[in-house]
Amino acid sequence: MWEWITSNAAVMQAIIALVTAGVWITYLHVFVESLRRQRRSEILITMGGGRGLGSRVLVSNLGLEPIYILDVMLTLCSDAGERIVSVADRTELDPSRDDDGPGRATLQGPLKSGDYVETGTVDTLLDRAARTLGKGREDGELSRIEITIAAVTAAASGIVAARRVFNVRHRDEGTALQPRTIYAEQIRDRRGRRRIEDQLLKML
Repeated sequence: MWEWITSNAAVMQAIIALVTAGVWITYLHVFVESLRRQRRSEILITMGGGRGLGSRVLVSNLGLEPIYILDVMLTLCSDAGERIVSVADRTELDPSRDDDGPGRATLQGPLKSGDYVETGTVDTLLDRAARTLGKGREDGELSRIEITIAAVTAAASGIVAARRVFNVRHRDEGTALQPRTIYAEQIRDRRGRRRIEDQLLKML
């Protein structure tokens, strides 16, 4: 046995080296993936209080890193086309009131890990969009609305974003929103993030 080991020492050393390298490569892969998951943003967009226009839209940060919300964009889709409007500013508040400080006047600002912010009801978001567009609301023509959150984080270079799409159902008892997906779509690819950046530039 010892003679066999001695005569095949070079082969055994090569096998041991390969196994060791494989173990380290696997460990490195697991470590990199774990680090990537920790630094990855995860923004949730949910609705509370029903599915009507009075339901409240909540934005939650489930990532391990804090984010800074740059903008909240509302896309109004109808047969006439799409209109993208910023609804980050709470234009329904009275700017002359002292208690309506900068933290209340806008949705822009930092959001810690595990925290959430209420953007307002769907009704309020539609009102903000109408004021920005300078025209009356056209709820009856809407077929779909999209809520997009654009943010930045220290863990990533460039924009991080999430979007959730809702189909608009017009019923006798009122307008209802039906989400297309269970969770918000995380926009991580370069093309999608570039599109968000272009939309933000157009709204400057």
